[in-house]
Amino acid sequence: MSEMIMSVAEVRAAEQATMRTVPEPVLMARAADAIAGECDSILTSTRGRVAGSRVVVLVGPGKNGGDGLLAGARLASRGATVVAILTTDAADAAPLQECEEAGATTIEASHHPHEALHAVARAELVIDAIAGIGSTPGLRRPADALVAAIASSATIVSVDVPSGLGADSANADSSHVHADVTVTFTALKACLAGEPARASAGRIVIAQVGIPLPKPL
Repeated sequence: MSEMIMSVAEVRAAEQATMRTVPEPVLMARAADAIAGECDSILTSTRGRVAGSRVVVLVGPGKNGGDGLLAGARLASRGATVVAILTTDAADAAPLQECEEAGATTIEASHHPHEALHAVARAELVIDAIAGIGSTPGLRRPADALVAAIASSATIVSVDVPSGLGADSANADSSHVHADVTVTFTALKACLAGEPARASAGRIVIAQVGIPLPKPL
């Protein structure tokens, strides 16, 4: 691949510099638009419509989970039946509220495990927003069981990187999501460029959200 590869440290530095002039919620909204747009295209081509499609968002902490929730809100507003499954009690409050106000149902996996597993098993599309680029490799409870319950017929769209992969490494030794599509932001990460991790990313979409690329030396 000829596209630029950025490390986690480089992405973080670029984000911090951008947020001096662009509010973080604006960047998250742009990311959500990119994710939802890709999901919309997938559902339209595979199911014939977005309305009535069963979508599950697997939600982790921080901005990655927030991006997934905001994407879920957009799909819910277009008529999809969206269930946001919280894999942590640290979900971003504002995106969670927006998702619920758009009509999505939320389930706390730790409190309602059977309900969460049932929703995942019935999903036609799953947005993997469990872990972002700053996370350590491997899936943890309850995310590991939820990922295992995804039907083989469902399309998995990962946010930034497939959860469980280390962003700065091409290793794929730990448990992780095997995505059909990965919507990553600004530039590729090492796990999306090198094998064997690259094989778990599926088709890669690089979405520009307004964070400038570093200038080549």
